[in-house]
Amino acid sequence: MVLRESPFPNACVHGLHTAAWALIFPCFWSLDHMVASFKPTTYEQQQKQEQECYLWPLKVFFRFLLCLTLLTVSVPLALIGFIVWAPLQAVRRPFSYSRVKNPKIDIQKDWTGCGEGKGFSFVEANLCFLPNCLARFNNLSQTQRRAAQIAAHICDSVNRPRIKVCVDSPTSVSASLQSRNSPLATVKQESNYFSVTKPHGPGASVLAVNHLHYIDSSEESSEVENVHECLGACQTNKDPLDLTVVEESNLISVVDEIPASQTSGQKVLSPTSLKSLGRPRQKRKRKDNLPAEISPLFPADMAFVCLLEVFEKRAAAKLKQLLQPAFGHILYDVGVYGFHGCCEFKFLNSGIFLASRYPILDAKFYCFPRTRGEDSLAAKGLLCVKVQVGLTQKGQQIVGYLSCTHLHATAEDCHIRQSQLSYMVVWISEFQSTSRSEDEKVVFDVLCGDFNFDNCSLEDQLEQQHQILEMYKDPCGFGPGKEKPGVIGTLLEQKAMYETPVMNPENLQRALEIEELRKQYLAFPMNPAVSSTDSTEPRNVEGGRRVDYLLYREDTVAKGVTTELEEFTFITQLAGLTDHLPVGMRLFVSMAPEEGEANHDLDDEL
Repeated sequence: MVLRESPFPNACVHGLHTAAWALIFPCFWSLDHMVASFKPTTYEQQQKQEQECYLWPLKVFFRFLLCLTLLTVSVPLALIGFIVWAPLQAVRRPFSYSRVKNPKIDIQKDWTGCGEGKGFSFVEANLCFLPNCLARFNNLSQTQRRAAQIAAHICDSVNRPRIKVCVDSPTSVSASLQSRNSPLATVKQESNYFSVTKPHGPGASVLAVNHLHYIDSSEESSEVENVHECLGACQTNKDPLDLTVVEESNLISVVDEIPASQTSGQKVLSPTSLKSLGRPRQKRKRKDNLPAEISPLFPADMAFVCLLEVFEKRAAAKLKQLLQPAFGHILYDVGVYGFHGCCEFKFLNSGIFLASRYPILDAKFYCFPRTRGEDSLAAKGLLCVKVQVGLTQKGQQIVGYLSCTHLHATAEDCHIRQSQLSYMVVWISEFQSTSRSEDEKVVFDVLCGDFNFDNCSLEDQLEQQHQILEMYKDPCGFGPGKEKPGVIGTLLEQKAMYETPVMNPENLQRALEIEELRKQYLAFPMNPAVSSTDSTEPRNVEGGRRVDYLLYREDTVAKGVTTELEEFTFITQLAGLTDHLPVGMRLFVSMAPEEGEANHDLDDEL
């Protein structure tokens, strides 16, 4: 199935809708900026103090006068445009689809499921791309500028290589692991990865990695500088994209699995090839206590990015334009408008924006029927998509399911969030049952979004115990009220967003690693509860309110498919650009070969 790009059935209706919105926009823009003039952010207030006392009132006055004039002129045109715009929403599909016809971007055929597995990185971020006057209530402004900067950060990370450690031989690595005298003895990178150089040519030796451990923040950086000099000397005339990546925790297991017959310098082996070597990858021991990491950068090689609160149409268009070269398939402007699909009138869409490097085979949006207050103006709901991530040697599609949502925001309306979670269980099951084919292999099932409740607050106990959190695995929690070590909140303290200690990604990362500073710059539960299993055990509230979730489940994947959690990351790269911390998750998926494929692989190895 191929999705139609236009949300309207034909070009005539699409053109009429565009003309109607062009009549509405001047009125919307002037009203938005007129209200925004009276709601400065704390950053603008700091700038105001540095200016002459008379300049700020003059700017506000003339801006208000200009917007009021434009509003008066544009109201009649907006009324005409609205009369045309509203009925057209009945025939509009609840999302727009954009794709780039570029064989370099369509990478679904790169993986056949044979041999070593494949990793998929998911990122979720709440960007608060509201109209300017509404974004200021979250202490944010300049939505268009923020959209361009955020898109640039994401594209830079997509193009950054995922580095792996290359080893020369089991003997040299075993010896080097026991040595502490090498200039590579203490290496730390922000992403907790360790890189070495690739050999100059066939048969060339590989720079061995000696005993690796983390450098504490109190240690000096001289050893790291020595490492950079050593690596620089070995990387003369080398392409930076030739670097390879492995986690420190996996290095020992990789070395242990190297066959004794492997001779030194025979070939450079990646960690995944070391683990497969003529046999299907076996499931490792599950890391239930996998520590979460705080990173100043988005994960490299992201496959799926789910952005929330992208309500502003121009910001969504800018994001689409800037992300399209890196993500070939984008769903944007997701949601319904007017009275179509929901009982209340909707002037804003759902705010969901999904960018995928893999082709989208099917997609469906479900609008939540129960809303209240300011949330009733937005068409919040659930977006379910089916993507193709590979093609087996027999021609079977390898697919995955991804669901994105943004739940009701008002804190006291827990019963509404409860009903929305229940709707999600039904809708996800319905979508997967109707879109799944017998000849497909499902390799992952992921649910992400801003749930607007955390795992520690007393007011959120009902949501914490909902059925959907039993269906899907939460990488950051052991259960209701029990967070894993290293887990922090994702909701920033809005008034402190522009303070110097958290104004850039590196500073924000350092601040969040210290418990005393976390209490100053993260939002915390006001009324933490005791554990439901033991009334004497307090809930884990040291990390702050975690309202952004990335969940996955294994019982819906195909037989013989193994899904493993490789890493979970809290990202600080959007410091000063949004009031949420983006979160990232990487899943490693491997498929057991069928009998015919297994015999064929064994013959090749022999």
